[in-house]
Amino acid sequence: MAIAFQEVRKIPTMRSFRIMGTLTFSGNYVVGGEVPTGLIKVWTAKNAFGANFFNKGPHTFRYDPVTGKVLVYLGGVEASAAAYPAAVTSDVVTMDIEYSK
Repeated sequence: MAIAFQEVRKIPTMRSFRIMGTLTFSGNYVVGGEVPTGLIKVWTAKNAFGANFFNKGPHTFRYDPVTGKVLVYLGGVEASAAAYPAAVTSDVVTMDIEYSK
């Protein structure tokens, strides 16, 4: 398990709902990203249409709505397949993902 999601809050709205939580990184990164374990979508069978990431480290994170995977970038280049660097594993990363109803 390389990326684990721990839910903090669910926010339902009129046309969508948001799930907020923290990501914990361990193990090795896989090129092309990985689906976070523990991310359970409720109230819908549809894929999420967007996600925002908040962190303080130098890495950026992107969400692929087609595959549901989280990708890790440094300086606009995707991370290579290797163990997660300490800058990622020690960073507090919050994910805010939105699903349509």
